[in-house]
Amino acid sequence: MRKVEWISHRGESLDAPENTMSAFLLAMERETDGIETDIHLTSDGELVCIHDGNTRRVGDREISIEESTFAETQSVDVSNGMAAYKGEKIPLFRSVLAILKPGRKFYVEVKENDPRVLPVMRRELERSGVALENIVMISFHRDIVRESRRVMPEVKTLWLTSFSEENGGVSPTPEETIAFLKEAKADGIDAHALEKAFDATYIKALKDAGFHVAVWTVDDAGTAERYAAMGVDSITSDCAAKLRALLKGH
Repeated sequence: MRKVEWISHRGESLDAPENTMSAFLLAMERETDGIETDIHLTSDGELVCIHDGNTRRVGDREISIEESTFAETQSVDVSNGMAAYKGEKIPLFRSVLAILKPGRKFYVEVKENDPRVLPVMRRELERSGVALENIVMISFHRDIVRESRRVMPEVKTLWLTSFSEENGGVSPTPEETIAFLKEAKADGIDAHALEKAFDATYIKALKDAGFHVAVWTVDDAGTAERYAAMGVDSITSDCAAKLRALLKGH
């Protein structure tokens, strides 16, 4: 069985606060195959790593990212209740690029349907000197997927996808997904690990069509083992290092 890439979701976020330098450095230390983050633009045009558009969930007080300067974001403690990490701040995207080890993959989710993010992301990548083949842009927004191919053609682009059940079937169907990926000139899919919807038949259809297949967010060893057996290319997990150790050989 071919090897699966183990991607640390928002860093090793089971053991350190999500989307912080501590979580990303822990992933580098544990030598997972890569990391995943979410990016937003601040009001003064800086790209920062945080999942939500505000700090309500992870911070000690609430501010809006898009309505705040980068300096203003630094007044918020985003240790997310983890006492050992008190004082953690929202990191700049460029700061995370700077600690990315050679050969490590970096999955970067563009959270908002805001095309202004992509030229800034491209500029930061060019300034960082990282190997572009290790960068993966992911987004739920179809327009962002299309625009990423135009702005950053050298960067792998995956469509983030979740599933719904409609009239006894799954939406989007494999046929619908493949049609969009071809139309958008995307490289593949990063799919919600919902096994009753995203199964071996679905994955085979995508692989047969030549697409990259990633799944998120898998923290259970049994689920991870099943998806590895189905032939996915990468598994994103809050505890990627732990799962890799449990499933040696995958």
